[in-house]
Amino acid sequence: KNMKIFVVATRNEDRPAEDFAPLMDPEADYALKLYKEGFVREIYSRTDGKGALVVVEATNEETALETLSNLPLAKAGLLSFEVYGTTAYRGIIRGI
Repeated sequence: KNMKIFVVATRNEDRPAEDFAPLMDPEADYALKLYKEGFVREIYSRTDGKGALVVVEATNEETALETLSNLPLAKAGLLSFEVYGTTAYRGIIRGI
């Protein structure tokens, strides 16, 4: 069974913008592929310009991280992830 997983993707600030530039289109293409496949459910650019916030669906955090590690920026060592699995908030469950 899949769960919603929240991901904080952070750009490697030790690397210059020139390292990112040639990978931005392939990164967007791969993210769109993951969206079409239903893995990525929501994706947002961070207003601080340091990465993205992503909601994905996977069986667990490890599977999510494994899939995310195939993104071009991650493969190049330009993007890291914080991955948080979720469950329904107990207050909402109690009120239903």
